[in-house]
Amino acid sequence: MPFNRLNHSILGKIRPRFYLKSMTPSDELKAKVLKGLEKDKTVVGQISSDLILLKIPKVQQHYWSPELTVRFETNEYIDFTRVCCLAGPNQTVWLMFTFIYAFIGLATLFAGMFGMVKYSTSGATGWLWSIPIGILLISTIFVSAKIGQKKGRDQTLHLVSFLYHALAEKGSVEWVERR
Repeated sequence: MPFNRLNHSILGKIRPRFYLKSMTPSDELKAKVLKGLEKDKTVVGQISSDLILLKIPKVQQHYWSPELTVRFETNEYIDFTRVCCLAGPNQTVWLMFTFIYAFIGLATLFAGMFGMVKYSTSGATGWLWSIPIGILLISTIFVSAKIGQKKGRDQTLHLVSFLYHALAEKGSVEWVERR
């Protein structure tokens, strides 16, 4: 595993959804994460019955700060615990970008349709400018999201590194390639 608490260098991109595998039961893994949260004050966590939500402390958070959602899965057919992880921005940031994309996309679609009707009936081309303007706005939002991803990369690596080191403290944890 290429994660180190002090050196966050990793080749390639961080996958937002990844899986770990451990032979330790899920209750013990949750206890290890709790113990790690007590030791390491650079990560805060919220724990519910099935999920653990790991975040950066409020003092160090910025708009693009990530969250790491961790779920432990076990069943009677497998003899290991599968740790399902999802790294991404705060849920309000996800929702805001979804609304922005939807609003710009729908406004461009309807304004473009109206422009095509105006052009075919009267030859007016003013509304047709909504199509390139909408494409430009969506491209701008996409680029700003990519910039935010890069800004939160080190914190994402820190959260993943914390989780991996907390789980692997007294036992083996394997990275499961997704197929």
